[in-house]
Amino acid sequence: MKDEVKVGVSYFGVRNPLHVAHDLYDMASNGIDFVVHTYTENDMIFYHDTMVEIVQLSHKMGLEVYIDPWGVLGIFGGEAFSRFVARNRDANQVYSNGETAPAACPNNPKTVDYMMEWLEKAADTGADVVFFDEPHFSARSDKWACRCEHCQRKFKEMYGHDMPLELTDEVMEFRFQSIAEFLKKLAAKAKELGMRTAVCMLPREHEATHWDTIFSMPEIDIVGTDPYWVPRKLTGEDVYHHVRKFSDMVMNLANKYRKEPQIWIQLFGIPSGKEGDIEIAVRAARDAGVANLAAWSYRATAYMSYIRSDDPEMAWATLLKAYRNAKKTHTIET
Repeated sequence: MKDEVKVGVSYFGVRNPLHVAHDLYDMASNGIDFVVHTYTENDMIFYHDTMVEIVQLSHKMGLEVYIDPWGVLGIFGGEAFSRFVARNRDANQVYSNGETAPAACPNNPKTVDYMMEWLEKAADTGADVVFFDEPHFSARSDKWACRCEHCQRKFKEMYGHDMPLELTDEVMEFRFQSIAEFLKKLAAKAKELGMRTAVCMLPREHEATHWDTIFSMPEIDIVGTDPYWVPRKLTGEDVYHHVRKFSDMVMNLANKYRKEPQIWIQLFGIPSGKEGDIEIAVRAARDAGVANLAAWSYRATAYMSYIRSDDPEMAWATLLKAYRNAKKTHTIET
């Protein structure tokens, strides 16, 4: 089977349609095929109609639209705060030391209900794909989550004994299974609402052994991960092997379950003089056979000082060059 290479980029931080339209034109004119719009709790409450307009603008530019629960509930990745977490502390995760975590628990019915509401609003924007980005439990170096009453009860039902205070193999398995069950419910709802579904798992080798559980779900269409290399201090060929390793993992499972594989390319926090690593990462993903490439984020995150690249214009130009090269050999054998 031959697949055409598709390239995309994430976009956030701007909600004025006049400025968004300019940026969308910039993407489309530079060969971008799809845009990943973040849709935070703040967007859902205060910018919903604006997001409908932004999705419409994206489609008019010929872009496919992914929509991302960025930072929603503290469960999905993203630098966005959760109002739900602040107002529903009874639904929060609980750390192993008894402290309340700044994230909702996926095993709590209130959390599931809120995400169903989010999905309905997301579908109402007209987006094509819902992008479940880095679903995870909260964790700190000296504590882990979750030991709320819902998790403890469910754990005992599964394993026949009380949940330990230590992060045992059983607890790690339980946490991943909980995320998987949560995603299955959400993906099924998204499909009912007419959206395709994509998931990006955190690039953690000790969790990759469980990826089968999620990647095999019939409710999931696109499977991937984001093997970012900064601040891992990787350079040159180390970047190639790092990205290639996780790309191979994704490809193997995508082929096994007949899913569309996707790899995310780092386009934030790139040190000056290291922009060439972006090309290396794209080449590694393509060498593995991945035909769906996405980058976080637009123009090397120049507008977000917390994680912007040192030389955003050079990083952005390097990504566009790498994307053009990837499309030159526009089909791959799978």
